[in-house]
Amino acid sequence: MRIIAAGFAALALTVGFSSASRADDLMKECMVTASEKMCQCIIARIPADQRANAILGLRKSNQSVSVSGNLLNPSNLSPQEMQGLNAVVAAQAYCM
Repeated sequence: MRIIAAGFAALALTVGFSSASRADDLMKECMVTASEKMCQCIIARIPADQRANAILGLRKSNQSVSVSGNLLNPSNLSPQEMQGLNAVVAAQAYCM
């Protein structure tokens, strides 16, 4: 029984650290184009299960702008990246 409880505790810690790491990565990508206050609001509005996709989408968008100076072409996004960017845009609209 103790082994099972220890396993659940380890799983909870791993998920907690993973979630915190995603929030940090999301903040880093968001801060490329927005203020800290705006990014905090956006992150608070993105569901935990969409944060990984949001990071992917923002990262790809930031890379597109930094390399070419042009906005991202949505047809170049994977479904996960598109879902993530949609979550960010919806959150951003709420935060404005």
